[in-house]
Amino acid sequence: ICSFFIFLSFLLFFPKHALVHAKAGVMLWFYTLLPSLLPFLILSNLLLHTGILDNFMQKSQMFWRKCFGLSSQGAYALVLGIFCGYPMGAKITADLYEKHRISKEEASYLLTFSSYPGPSFLSAYLCTGLFNRPYLVIPTYIIIYLSGIFCSLFTRRFYRSSSGSSGTFLAKKEISASPSIMNGFETIVRLGGYIILFSILQGMLKLLFLPLPDIKYLIFGFVEVTTGTSELLHSSYPFSLTYPLALGFTSLGGLCIAAQTKSVLGNTDLSLKPYVLGKLCCSVCTFVLAYLLVEIIKIVI
Repeated sequence: ICSFFIFLSFLLFFPKHALVHAKAGVMLWFYTLLPSLLPFLILSNLLLHTGILDNFMQKSQMFWRKCFGLSSQGAYALVLGIFCGYPMGAKITADLYEKHRISKEEASYLLTFSSYPGPSFLSAYLCTGLFNRPYLVIPTYIIIYLSGIFCSLFTRRFYRSSSGSSGTFLAKKEISASPSIMNGFETIVRLGGYIILFSILQGMLKLLFLPLPDIKYLIFGFVEVTTGTSELLHSSYPFSLTYPLALGFTSLGGLCIAAQTKSVLGNTDLSLKPYVLGKLCCSVCTFVLAYLLVEIIKIVI
């Protein structure tokens, strides 16, 4: 309640400041995320509704069990989390658990490493749009997804998944009954709403941390990944630090993605704690790998 009234007071007493940051969030969403992410979301949904992935998951069940300790149903949530971006991995995990297709242990285990930024976000927005360095796309893919694998190895000891889940494979229509195009619009509009709210929140933080310019960029990245990584370009950090920080914030997702994840888990008794543990682990691992790439291996110039 206190946070709500603080936010409301900011809107009432600093309307010009709030409006500027709300517009910045809208412009970032409309001119960058909408054209870069929406086509990929629509194509991904069309691919999923054709049923191509259903047979693939069942035929490769042995691979998922040996490498990740997942059932074919759990692997389905992991693949969607990788290709469709936040918070699709958590949403499908919650759907599978709610329909008793996977155990609570496997669902908690999946929450630690099944949520990723979408490939389109990494390539179109982060590498090409933000840094204007298309050659970073492949190294960025490797760092982000390799960190997820390391995270699964670390968290597996805490959440022993039940890879032998019984039951038939969850039909795609049970996961989402919405048409592919409308599903993509729903996802991108929801993302835009969160970006606007957290852009206003960043406006509040700018007033608080105005005397500490370098620290505020770290806080912005922790709050919301899209506007946070965008703000990093205005910092005095060198590229050797900006790039690892941007990837670390992207892997973490920030409070904005955590709020979206909490909302998709609302109808279940699944805790947000495994997700938070996994994201912290992935973020640290991502930052270290990116820093090694830039400073030691010297692949990125």
